Amino acid sequence: MSQDKIIVSNWKMNLGIREATHLINSLKKIHYKDPKIKNIICPQFLLIPLIKNLLKKSKILLGGQDCHHDNKGAYTGDTSINLLKEFNCEYVIVGHSERRHYHNESDTIVRKKVDLALLENIKPIICIGELLKQRKSKQYPQIIKKQLEICIPDNFNKVIIAYEPVWSIGTGLVPSLKEIEEIYQLTKIYLEKSKKIQDFNFLYGGSVNSKNFNEIMTNTNVNGVLIGGSSIRIDEIKKILTTC
Repeated sequence: MSQDKIIVSNWKMNLGIREATHLINSLKKIHYKDPKIKNIICPQFLLIPLIKNLLKKSKILLGGQDCHHDNKGAYTGDTSINLLKEFNCEYVIVGHSERRHYHNESDTIVRKKVDLALLENIKPIICIGELLKQRKSKQYPQIIKKQLEICIPDNFNKVIIAYEPVWSIGTGLVPSLKEIEEIYQLTKIYLEKSKKIQDFNFLYGGSVNSKNFNEIMTNTNVNGVLIGGSSIRIDEIKKILTTC
């Protein structure tokens, strides 16, 4: 598995122009201990042009929070992968549980987005994860395998998987290290046997903060995180980036 440490900040529908400018200018001053850190910022779509300009001569990378599964068309309110590309977005989050829930996005739709992103040389960050009732009923292995089967192409190297148990997002609840490692091992075995994929990044997302980050990174095979609320607090994200 790749040894890059991928730190993805999903700002969601937060921050205005002034707050975003201050946060980016603060992030640019941070010195990383590890040169293999990839710090990726995924802001609201309307902030992307601003962030693109602020990141000039910076090592911070830019990504989109989502994209449509077609290049163009009559899709009011959606954003195309080509427009993200024009603004130097190198990554795009697809299959986030909030998109699946609030926009009824299926695994099939997520796969179409993955295929389109790859076609346009944008790296998809593919989110997987189970509901609380699926965790409690022990259905989660089947759910995760189904998501991996449908959402990920065969023979796809350097795939980025973000495991986000839905019951952990924004709740403060975090799976045990054993539970996170279990999903990593399940993912690894499935990708190797069913998809013929050997090289992948495995991120964890769900109530990540500066207090649990180091424990997760040190005691599991996770080599990155997808951060929500803590990513828009400079004190929190700075601690995370300088702990790596």
